[in-house]
Amino acid sequence: MPERIPRLRADFIEVLDEVGPLLARAYEQLGPVPEDHALAQAGLEHGREIVLDYLAHNEAGVAFEHLLYMINEPALLISAHCRAALARLAERLGYP
Repeated sequence: MPERIPRLRADFIEVLDEVGPLLARAYEQLGPVPEDHALAQAGLEHGREIVLDYLAHNEAGVAFEHLLYMINEPALLISAHCRAALARLAERLGYP
C-alpha cells in the first residue's frame, strides 16, 4: 500500500506534464479569453496547482476529476501515452 501513493502521484505528474503545456499553448493562441469561451472556466489556467493541492490533502479522487475537467472542457487532444496514464489512475482510484 505505501508504494501506491508515489505511483499514483507519478501518474498525475505525467498527465499534468502533458496537459499543462497544452493548456498554456491554448491560452497563448487565444489571446484575451472571451467570457463564453471554454478556457474562461474557473480552475483551468491554474489547474496543475489545484490538482497538486488536492493530492497534498489526500483527495486523489477529486484531483482526478479536476484533471479530467482540465482535459475535457477545452477538448484537449492528448497522446496515447497520456491516455494510458489516465487509465492507470482511473483503475487505481476505482473509476470506470
